[in-house]
This record gives sequence, C-alpha cells and structure tokens, in this order.
Amino acid sequence: MLKRAAFTVIALILSGFLAAETAEAGFRVCNRSSQRIDAAFGYPHRQFGWTAEGWWTIQPGNCRTVMKGTLTNRFYYLFATGSKGGRWQAPAGQDGGFFCVQSDRFVFQNRNFLHGGKLDCGEHKLQGRHFLVVDTEGAANHVHNLRD
Repeated sequence: MLKRAAFTVIALILSGFLAAETAEAGFRVCNRSSQRIDAAFGYPHRQFGWTAEGWWTIQPGNCRTVMKGTLTNRFYYLFATGSKGGRWQAPAGQDGGFFCVQSDRFVFQNRNFLHGGKLDCGEHKLQGRHFLVVDTEGAANHVHNLRD
C-alpha cells in the first residue's frame, strides 16, 4: 500500500514536469557545449517579414525559449557565439539566412536594411551574419541543441 502511494506521488510529480515542458510550445535552444553561449534567432514575422532577435545568454547545460507559441514555419535560423570562441553559423554554401545583428539586444526586420534587393547591414553600422538554417520539419515545437 505504501509503495503504491509513493509510486503514485512520483508519477504525478513526473507528469507535472512533462506537462510543463510540453505546455511551453515554441523554439528552444539548448546549450550542450562547455561554454556560455549568446544566441540570436531568425524567423518569419507575419507582419514584418524576416526578423532577427538577439541575444539570449545560455549557460552550459541550460535551455532558453527564443520563440513562444506554436511554430508556423518549417525553417528558422540560428546564430551563436561561445565564450571560448565557439561559433554556430551557416555552413559554407548555405542559401539564405542572412541577418543584421549588433552587440546589444536587438530586434531587426530584414526589410529595413535592403538596398537594391540586397541586405546592407554596414550602411547602418551593423554586422551581417549568416545564420544556420534549422529545419523543424513542420513541428509545432522544436528543441535545437548546440554542441562543441
């Protein structure tokens, strides 16, 4: 009887943790590296088009939600730098994923930095970065792990 009650309590506690994890729909970035990470995220905004936001600081072993709610796009973009020199960015030859960033917290829409159909971050004293593409395969939630 006591074992059954203990098992029931443990099962309820675990189901509460699982419900809390799945209830927070969106895009999460997990730091599976040995260094502190600063991450920026690119996504299609319904009203403003392609948008980039940064920075989320993520300690080793931790995760951060960079977009809350149900994901509505298949492809998103991610860029991160690590405290020990790590860099997570687009591989050579990747199409798309260019965004403007700055060292302070930001939210930028690409449409505000287009000149002649090309993204021009330098004209606005910003840095251009080539974010890596993340294919969520159309899932409503996604967790992306960054590793050394």
